[in-house]
Amino acid sequence: VAVAVAVLGAGFANQTTVKADSDNINRSVSVKDNEKELHNKIADLEEERGEHLDKIDELKEELKAKEKSSENVERHYLRKLDQEYKEQQERQKNLEELERQSQREVEKRYQEQLQKQQQLETEKQISEASRKSLSRDLEASRAAKKDLEAEHQKLKEEKQISDASRQGLSRDLEASREAKKKVEADLAEANSKLQALEKLNKELEEGKKLSEKEKAELQAKLEAEAKALKE
Repeated sequence: VAVAVAVLGAGFANQTTVKADSDNINRSVSVKDNEKELHNKIADLEEERGEHLDKIDELKEELKAKEKSSENVERHYLRKLDQEYKEQQERQKNLEELERQSQREVEKRYQEQLQKQQQLETEKQISEASRKSLSRDLEASRAAKKDLEAEHQKLKEEKQISDASRQGLSRDLEASREAKKKVEADLAEANSKLQALEKLNKELEEGKKLSEKEKAELQAKLEAEAKALKE
């Protein structure tokens, strides 16, 4: 509007100048032509002003559209930033959780490894103690085996001595039995001789009543029997 007024003012000024010049140069130009020209210029200016206004409105609409688009872009960008921030927060949270989980897993594995190590140490100590115990048991078994072998040898020797003694005793028993039989036979013979002597003695007692011839015969018989007894 200001531009149009300025242009209109300038037009009026120019028209005045032209009119003055026309009056000075050529008095034949009529006022009507000047007015018509002025109206034409005003119409042109009005048209130009309308175009400018339309252009201004278009520019305003464009500006509003751009502002709206800018607001939409800004809102979209803000929403995107917010979404990305939330996603980043979620990722950070997940990473922290994974880190904690990983830390727990590492700690768990460390504890398990430590427990296995301690168990291996315990088993090693038990195995070492068991090995020493087995070594002592083996040594004791070897000593016991030697003792048993010595005892067996001793028993074997004693058995041999016992067998020899038994054989000797068997021979002695057999000899004793034979001696007993001989003694019994000798005893029986002695008893027989004793009975014979007792008989002779009885006969001698009775012989006192015999004649000299009978006494002599009896004496010879007794001497013969006594000689037989001595043998």
